[in-house]
Amino acid sequence: MMIEAQDTYSFSTPQGKTDIFYTQTIQVPAVPMEKGRCNALYVCDEHTLPLLQYAQHFSPDVPLVVLKSGDAAKNLDAVAAIAQAAAAAELDRAAYFIGFGGGVVCDITALAASLYMRGVRCILIPTTVLAMADAAIGGKTAVNLCGYKNLLGSFYAASAIFLCFPVLQSLPEAEYHSGLAEVLKTAVLYDAELYQLFVQHPDTVRNRDMRLLSMMIRRAAEAKARVVERDFTEQGERSFLNLGHTFAHALESLSNFSVLHGDAVAWGIARALAVGLRLQLTDKDYAQSLIHTLNCYGWCTEPVYSSIQVANNSFADSIIARMKKDKKNRHGMIRLVLQETLLKTQLCEIADSVIQEVLR
Repeated sequence: MMIEAQDTYSFSTPQGKTDIFYTQTIQVPAVPMEKGRCNALYVCDEHTLPLLQYAQHFSPDVPLVVLKSGDAAKNLDAVAAIAQAAAAAELDRAAYFIGFGGGVVCDITALAASLYMRGVRCILIPTTVLAMADAAIGGKTAVNLCGYKNLLGSFYAASAIFLCFPVLQSLPEAEYHSGLAEVLKTAVLYDAELYQLFVQHPDTVRNRDMRLLSMMIRRAAEAKARVVERDFTEQGERSFLNLGHTFAHALESLSNFSVLHGDAVAWGIARALAVGLRLQLTDKDYAQSLIHTLNCYGWCTEPVYSSIQVANNSFADSIIARMKKDKKNRHGMIRLVLQETLLKTQLCEIADSVIQEVLR
C-alpha cells in the first residue's frame, strides 16, 4: 500500500509494530488492484462517508461498509455486517480493514479485523480529537452489550494509524469539546507541559487553533503509545488511562449514551478527585486547580450530572450498579484510578459508601 506522510512515530506491542503517520492532507492508503479485486475493505459511518470519498487515494473499487453513527451503533450487528461484506468480497487473510471515523468506527473496525478469519490487518484513520488522541491508539477494541459499555472486546493493535489533522476543521463543536477531555486526561497523567497548555491558553484551545491542537494531540497520542508499549494488555500501568472512566462509562450507560464520552470522562475525573479528597489521598490545591480547569472548559463537575433528571439517591444507586460491571473491578470491589497530584496516580479499591457520598 502507498502511504504519503512526512512525519511518523512508531511503537511496538507483542503483536508487532504500529506506525502513526501525521499528515496535513485527508488521505487513506492506496489499495492496489490484484487479479481484478482489492483485498481491503473500508468502514465508515454516515457522517464520515463524504470525507472518506473525498480523501486522497480513495478507491470506489474497495468494498465499503457504512455504519450508523453514534455509540448506539457500537454492537455485534455492526461487527457482523463488516464480516459479511468482507466474505462477500472474498477477502482473504492478507486483507486490510480500513476504519475511517471516530472512536466507535475505530473500535468496531479493529474488533472485526481481530475476528475475521482469526485476524486480518487493520489500519485506522481517526477523524475526531478523541479518536486521534486516545481511542485509535493501543489496540483496545470493543462493542457494547446489554446496555454496558465495551463489554465484549479484544486487544488487537492496528498496523498503521493516520492522523489527518485537516479533518478536525469540520468536526462539530460538541464532538471537538468532548474530545479535549481525553487529551486533558492524558496530560494530567503523563505530561505536565501539556496540562499547562490547557491552563494557560483556554481561549486558543477552545477556538481550535490547528497548529496548537495538532501538537497537543500528538503529545497525547505518543504519551499513550509509550504506556501501551510498557503494558499492552493492561496488567498494570495502562489502567491509569482509565482515569474518570469508571464513572464515565456508568453515566454513558445511564443516559442511554446521550452523554458524549469525553464529557462523561471530564465529569468522571471530577468525581474521582472528590473520592480522592474524601480519602485524604488527593492534594487539595491540585484538586482545586483541576476542577477550575474543567469548569473553565464548560464540563460538568457537580455530583449529579446536569442533564440526568433523576432523584439524587436514585442517581447514585444507578451509577454504582453500573460501576460494578467495570472490567477493572476485582472480588466484587469497585476499583478507581485516583491521583495524589499531577503525574502521581494509583489504582484503589473503593467502598460503595464512599462513592455514594460523592454522587449526592
